[in-house]
Amino acid sequence: MKIKDIQFEVRSFRFEEPMKVAFATIVDMETCLVRMTTDEGITGFGEAAPFSYVTGDNLETVISVGNDIGKALIGMDPRAIGAIHRVMDSMYAGNGAIKAGIDIACYDIAAKSAGVPLYKYLGGDDPHIHSDVTIGINEPGAMAADAKSWVDKGFEIIKVKLGEDIATDAERIRAIRETVGSDIKIRIDANQGWSIKDTVIISRRLAELGVDLIEQPVRDFDFEGLREIKNSTDVLIAADESCHSIHDASRLASMRAVDVVNIKLMKCGGIYNAIKIAAICEGAGIPCMIGCMGESTLGNLAGMHLAAATDNIKEVDLDSVYILKQEDVYGGFDHCGGHVTLWDAPGIGCIVKGE
Repeated sequence: MKIKDIQFEVRSFRFEEPMKVAFATIVDMETCLVRMTTDEGITGFGEAAPFSYVTGDNLETVISVGNDIGKALIGMDPRAIGAIHRVMDSMYAGNGAIKAGIDIACYDIAAKSAGVPLYKYLGGDDPHIHSDVTIGINEPGAMAADAKSWVDKGFEIIKVKLGEDIATDAERIRAIRETVGSDIKIRIDANQGWSIKDTVIISRRLAELGVDLIEQPVRDFDFEGLREIKNSTDVLIAADESCHSIHDASRLASMRAVDVVNIKLMKCGGIYNAIKIAAICEGAGIPCMIGCMGESTLGNLAGMHLAAATDNIKEVDLDSVYILKQEDVYGGFDHCGGHVTLWDAPGIGCIVKGE
């Protein structure tokens, strides 16, 4: 089997409501649909969703780099994923989003060729996962109401965006906890918004409120700060923006800097590298989470299949499918609240409008 053609198409999605995080307010997302066809008539789909605040690339670079890499991949076997990555990495450093889009399309083709859902192709046997849902920064009362609305829809894990002043952030969590009750899991994501000192201070209050995890409280380069916080609190500390590559994962693991590592396909360059990161962390006894950055159903589904197939991915934060208005890409899973069942269709399983 050989790659015959690779096409890149811009797709736009809007959030149901603006999503405010510590460093930005996000209204919409532009992503790139990757369509890969083979000489055997199999079409695979991937998604490249750049997020310049985190990945350092944008839609313009995704298309430019994608077209360049795409020419080099024509004639290669899409199932030879290691060789595909060697070619991509030899041409460009970084550029995780477009590499992820191409990687996902290759895996989609490989699983379709084998006639099995992607999670089975990756070695899994259970199509069920359990995801949280995220609420953005707002006034405490509004955030509590948002949390309650998701709980009423059947979600049992709420991820809360914080990262402003710690007094107001603590009040936000207090309001949410009082509204949703003690049985709902709450974890928070500060998106690099706090100092080491402020994180240690607020972690005590968050522990009292039953928060079980704090994600990326300090700047992405501050591995020592993450370790200092981890050693100063009973709340689990997770790295997100601090982990883009297998090298980041190795350093975090060797430093014992965090309790959890959040893998994102757009940061690390796709499923191939995500599997390596999960293995590095497993060897160090560090569980992983898999997250997203506003991808459509297609990108989220790739992460869902990986989570269903990977033992060391213990937590799932693939929730933009619930908060984006999207019509171009849909299907591939059913859900009741955060409880997801993947379809038993070959490949990723989503439906691309017009195909």
